[in-house]
Amino acid sequence: MSFETALQEAVLVALREVPGTNGVFLERPARASVPYLVLAEMLSADWGAKGIAGREVRLSVRVHDAGESWTRTAALQGEVARALEALPRTIGGWSVGTVMLVRARTARGAGGQWVGTVEFRIRAMEA
Repeated sequence: MSFETALQEAVLVALREVPGTNGVFLERPARASVPYLVLAEMLSADWGAKGIAGREVRLSVRVHDAGESWTRTAALQGEVARALEALPRTIGGWSVGTVMLVRARTARGAGGQWVGTVEFRIRAMEA
């Protein structure tokens, strides 16, 4: 199993533990009640050294929510960040070196929903 596949599975498991959400999806569902999470794109690049395989993966999680204010969306973004920062340090035979928040953004989306995006960079070396 590739690191990216193992990482995706680990992230999905972690996101399912985020309190106060109604599901975790790999793409925006046709029908789901807010708030829910979407594990969006994952971009992978080589991060190895001579004789050691390594990966740098950037991933985004989107919080879809509704309401008058972005307060709950921002709180859920914090919960997503905590869940990702607590990922296991060994995933699929790879040793995870860093799990770092790159950026977070909250904005109004289609239909007046709030969309909070949390982007992370994860670096790992083959164990």
